[in-house]
Amino acid sequence: MRAAASMSLMIFVFGLTFNSAIIASAQPPLPGRGGDNLKRLPNDQVEGTIFEYKGTLKSKPQEGEEAPTLQGKFRIEGTAILDVSPTLKVPSKAEVGKVTKKLAEGKGGEVKLPGGPQQKRLGQYHKTDTGKMRLDFDDKDSLHGTMILTRKPKTDDVWIGTYTEKDGKKIVRTWQVEVRPIED
Repeated sequence: MRAAASMSLMIFVFGLTFNSAIIASAQPPLPGRGGDNLKRLPNDQVEGTIFEYKGTLKSKPQEGEEAPTLQGKFRIEGTAILDVSPTLKVPSKAEVGKVTKKLAEGKGGEVKLPGGPQQKRLGQYHKTDTGKMRLDFDDKDSLHGTMILTRKPKTDDVWIGTYTEKDGKKIVRTWQVEVRPIED
């Protein structure tokens, strides 16, 4: 009987110790103790980081032509490049008109509500064997071409390179670009 009681006591103490160890290890670090305020590593790019790009034309504009500008933002997720301004499809005037006509006549109607905001895919990216970033854009409304980037010397988060703008498969212009993260 004594052996059974001491065995029960040992199991109880072991269980209590084991549970308190699990609870203690699951607690988040205290603020200001180094757990939540450490500097990020230079190569630590959080998925979903928003990048800003600016470009200047490599060649001189034609006489009488104003120098075009190239600037905008995009977001990277996985290997995809996404537009940062989500779009929302709204019903056409004709669709709304049909419903309002039914409502005016006292009949019920159904309006199909738009889905949540959709982010348009602009292209994809990958690292080359030489350590450069290759961004292939394929969007008819914004960027269509290839951006080749390398890290700017003495910086951790600024990339520089060229953007070759294309019209179909034909190269239209080449730009000097600078890309930097602005938000994550």
